[in-house]
Amino acid sequence: MHQSTNLPDIAELFSKLSDREQQVITLVCNGLSDKEIADNLGVTEATIKIHLRAIYEKLGPRSMFELMITLADRRRRKA
Repeated sequence: MHQSTNLPDIAELFSKLSDREQQVITLVCNGLSDKEIADNLGVTEATIKIHLRAIYEKLGPRSMFELMITLADRRRRKA
């Protein structure tokens, strides 16, 4: 799989996410659906999709799958 951004760049960009975007990513990594995330945060699914779009733009992945792999790889290398 091709990653468009290297891990150091991702770590730097990840720290620039808003608190809400970080909450969304945490819930995504816990396996929640967009609807479950929205319910958990008290917002609409449309709002979650907006947050995810912003996250994709900031971190570079093209899909939820690529985002999960990017974050898992980042965690594994940090440990």
